[in-house]
Amino acid sequence: MNITKHALERMAERGFTPEMLATLMDGKHVIVPTRDDKFLMIGRADGNFWTLILAKDMYSVVSVRRSHNSEVAKWNSK
Repeated sequence: MNITKHALERMAERGFTPEMLATLMDGKHVIVPTRDDKFLMIGRADGNFWTLILAKDMYSVVSVRRSHNSEVAKWNSK
């Protein structure tokens, strides 16, 4: 997985560690397309829901943030 400089900065700011990324990817997660040719990977790590914004190649992490309630609902519905 390719992590952009912007994504690394966001991860550090928000306390999202590489170990949390591994937990999120190994556990239950959903991938949802967006309108601007990106994808959202929604999952759970360390008891919180996180959303990774992926580039259209689905390989490059663009950013990371805590999930919105609507995204958690999508995770729960899968």
